[in-house]
Amino acid sequence: MNNWHLSLALMFAVIALGLSSPLLAQEQEQPAQEQPVQEPPAQDQTVQDPPAQEQAAKELPNKALLASEITDGRKQNAALMRNYSWNTRTKIIIDGEVKSDKIELVRYTPEGELQKAVVSDSAAEAKKPRGIRGRVASKKIKGMKEWATDLAKLLQQYSLPSAGSLLDYLNSATVEKTGNMINLSGEDVVQQGDHMTMLVDAGSKQLKIIEVTTSLDGDAVDVQIISKNLDDGLSYTSRQTVKVPAKKVELIVENYDFRPQ
Repeated sequence: MNNWHLSLALMFAVIALGLSSPLLAQEQEQPAQEQPVQEPPAQDQTVQDPPAQEQAAKELPNKALLASEITDGRKQNAALMRNYSWNTRTKIIIDGEVKSDKIELVRYTPEGELQKAVVSDSAAEAKKPRGIRGRVASKKIKGMKEWATDLAKLLQQYSLPSAGSLLDYLNSATVEKTGNMINLSGEDVVQQGDHMTMLVDAGSKQLKIIEVTTSLDGDAVDVQIISKNLDDGLSYTSRQTVKVPAKKVELIVENYDFRPQ
């Protein structure tokens, strides 16, 4: 690969980092007050117990209540996150080769602003091409930057940042409960033909895994977000992967080494 790929990859990383908060998602607006759906009155069971399928259905969470609980959890998580600093590692892989590997120290300022300081950056030492090659590279980088911006805008919509957007997804999704996990699966969430699944802890209502299959300009885009918890209950995105096979591009963002500050 030519050197311009390194600069291109770095631009892609900077843009895509906007999708990669250590929080799975943050509330961006006040949720509307949703009225929980009233459960139907219990029927007298004088002869026999209800079938297992009906019993399982009764154990499924109320969708409006679930949206409210997830939203409240995000707010509490956002407040707790400000007590920590952590490392973020961003890797850009093009055609199977790591082209950018960047580590940053991240923390919140007393004013609540997110602050990042570069610890290491493999692309920082790359030399930009000059002359005709440099002009050609600049045009290619500009095109890739526009594409990456469109990708970021598309994927941000899948964060379902408000209680309303989350409830819209839940109302159209299939819901299954397995043990202590709630499995959600929905289609046509942001655009026709997409698919989005969520794995939610039934107790804490924290999101554990999010997977999205969507497309941009006809190219498939696959996203996976995995979260972990600290001992105090903080839930954070430990690993986020974005793959665009047609362009042979892969973005990996990892958040780790959380420290109280």
